[in-house]
Amino acid sequence: MIRFSTIVSILFLLTGCAFGGGAPTATIVPLDKTATPRVSQVPPTATATPIPPPSPTPTTTPVGVINVDAAATSAASALSTMPAAQVQVEVVSTALNVREGPGINYAVIKTARAGDIFAVTGVDSSGSWWQVDLAGRPGWLSAGADYSRLVSGSVAGVPTAHSDAQPAAAATKPADEQPPAAGRLIFATSSGGELYSVNFDGSDLRRLAGGVIDPVVSPDGRQVAFTRWDGAEFGALFTIGVDGRDERVVVGDIRQPKSPTWSPDGRQIVISFQYGGIRDPQPRCRYFEPGEKIRLPENIKILSTGLNGTRLRICFVRYEDLHWFLRQIDVASGRFEDLPSDTYSYSPTWDPQQPGRVVYSGEKGLMQFDVSGRQQQPLTTDLRDRQAVFSPDGTMLAITYKQHDHWEIYTFDLRSGERRRLTKPPILADPQYNSAAPAWSPDGQQLAFLTDRSGRWEIWVMNADGSNPRPLLPAEVQARLPLAYNGVNERLLNWIE
Repeated sequence: MIRFSTIVSILFLLTGCAFGGGAPTATIVPLDKTATPRVSQVPPTATATPIPPPSPTPTTTPVGVINVDAAATSAASALSTMPAAQVQVEVVSTALNVREGPGINYAVIKTARAGDIFAVTGVDSSGSWWQVDLAGRPGWLSAGADYSRLVSGSVAGVPTAHSDAQPAAAATKPADEQPPAAGRLIFATSSGGELYSVNFDGSDLRRLAGGVIDPVVSPDGRQVAFTRWDGAEFGALFTIGVDGRDERVVVGDIRQPKSPTWSPDGRQIVISFQYGGIRDPQPRCRYFEPGEKIRLPENIKILSTGLNGTRLRICFVRYEDLHWFLRQIDVASGRFEDLPSDTYSYSPTWDPQQPGRVVYSGEKGLMQFDVSGRQQQPLTTDLRDRQAVFSPDGTMLAITYKQHDHWEIYTFDLRSGERRRLTKPPILADPQYNSAAPAWSPDGQQLAFLTDRSGRWEIWVMNADGSNPRPLLPAEVQARLPLAYNGVNERLLNWIE
């Protein structure tokens, strides 16, 4: 039995005597069962995104191709006949590579800084790159508005120029340093962010859709499934073509749907969705008589303590604790069935080689679910195993793992049970940088992933054993993408051929 006087003394020292009036705002952060108390799993960037009506032919928007505006060129031509040598361009980005040719696949000659001014000697045929004078040697820099701007002269008198240099891709490098030979990335910038597609050399960057949560490409490579929320509570499952066309609602009116995963035949999708638990808890106060045993709910934050006459008053608020379950949806009809699952069931992934198996992150580690028999059993027992994805041959899982205070990537061999850590910051790195959200290459030999090791989130690639990590996209493309990993079990990357 706890003495009443002892409890009063301790609580007064810990919390003070004044109740701060009004309902506190509970901070919503990712559910982490390795810490107390538990909290909710709401993607912070996915709120207030209206669900648009399905559009049969949405416009696919090319990004990053800067063409000279014809009308502006004509007007400038009428006002100025200044020789090309007098046209000057200023660098406006913090750092900008000057290259041997008009393209990001040409070798870098030097790095210019914001405020550097160059004389323009030519422009490439697309109007996307300036040829500039480097003390008698030609160089090329991007004409994009985010990178440079004209400060004198007119483009009207600038001749079209070409480069005799060979793209850097033609240079020989050791095999383990070569970037992926071919491929395309379908990715979201964040949970609830923009959906893009891009070639690995940085070309053909295209925006496909907005407000996208957890995009995943279908087994035939033709469609992308994702969810989108109308406000903070309800949303829908969508599909869209990988070309950005034919967006449609598969089924709507689902509370906070997330993490779609395709069946191997492309006919079914399993999602995670919110159902039940503690939502929007309000402050409460309890009173205890002298000598009475103090009993309070679990997972609370004490707001204040005080005396009301001879009675002890304790005011508190429970932490939001949302429950998540699994739902199987028929893609053609939208019919669905809720599946037996844990109270906390996140980020399902469907085995591409065994149509009856779905793996998801549960209460006590990874769980595997038998779709046909509606049975489930534990696969791992580590609570920190989060978002997992199957390798193309179905023998391995790549896992986003909560490593103390940051994220790392592991693989798990489904045949042997061997667990292998692929990413590890230097011991003295402060803070310990993150690596998360892996996606397998189509041949299973490499993994794309997100990391903030450079000080900002970027897309990197490494071999399947963790060796040779390196940026996947050119720096110019990475710099214009507002990438972020929010730690809500999100899937962001898809590697297609």
